[in-house]
Amino acid sequence: MNSFLFVHIPKTAGTSFRLGSDGFFGRDFVCKDYGPKSPSTSPLVKRWAGDAPDYWAFNKALIASNVRLVAGHFPAGKYTSLLGVEKTISFVRDPLQRLVSEYQHMVRNYGLAKSFPEFYRLPHNINRQFKLLGQANWPTFGFVGVTERYADSLRIINKKYGLDIRHTIENTGRSNISSHYDIESEAREELIQLNHKDIVLFELVKEQFDWRLKLENMASSFTRGALLRVDNGKLFGWALAEDSDDPVDIVIKVNGEIRSRLKAMQDRPMLRALGVGRGGFVGFSFDISKLKAGDKVDCVVANTGQPLVHSPWTVQGQT
Repeated sequence: MNSFLFVHIPKTAGTSFRLGSDGFFGRDFVCKDYGPKSPSTSPLVKRWAGDAPDYWAFNKALIASNVRLVAGHFPAGKYTSLLGVEKTISFVRDPLQRLVSEYQHMVRNYGLAKSFPEFYRLPHNINRQFKLLGQANWPTFGFVGVTERYADSLRIINKKYGLDIRHTIENTGRSNISSHYDIESEAREELIQLNHKDIVLFELVKEQFDWRLKLENMASSFTRGALLRVDNGKLFGWALAEDSDDPVDIVIKVNGEIRSRLKAMQDRPMLRALGVGRGGFVGFSFDISKLKAGDKVDCVVANTGQPLVHSPWTVQGQT
């Protein structure tokens, strides 16, 4: 059985989740990757996933050690091709609030002497969440939660995977994790310009998270899925129900008018390689070659109305 994979984005309640996981799985069964210089990084990572990685040997070592969770500050793509996406978990947070929190953490705990603008202008601090999570195919992940809704996020994780990770708040400068920091308007405008990708990612995750809660209240199933790309006049996407092995029924609307109904069962080799369910036979496509630039294509789950990630898709000029 593959380990769970936790992509710990700094200052998103990840320490709370990791320590709760230590308590549930046992510290000896949580493998940590917080970089080669971190004392928290596990020997297995240093031995097999360091400068000259042998990921297959790393996977064999995880199995031999009965590791239940791999966690740390790493881009999701580092391990998802090895461990799969079905048990990959992460949290995202309002990007501006996360940056302020990380800055204050660095000042408070590590004596950082830089000003806040100097800190947030550093290249590695720009679109940090997107770099760790968004560059990978995050809609395929088993669960992406929202820091500001940590209690609900943890409840869903426990229910989805049959776990009992306790709700604790650790490594935070505030007693209320959802409270907001004040940011001066000039800095806010610059932060918004610099972190556009982070902001888009956060809004997309929030939309899907809200749908999870809505469908839970309706006693209906959540569907993971997204629109991917346009190629040769066709819009390609995928969808997978969380509680069924049957292909998902998709309704296609153009400018609000139903144009097609289809099943998500085309082959998607890339998703199969990541361990997505149904052997990767979760795809669908829709001909948009005759649509006009600016037309909006909505792709929603037929029985719930849940939109897929990146829906609506705005048609660009046809070439």
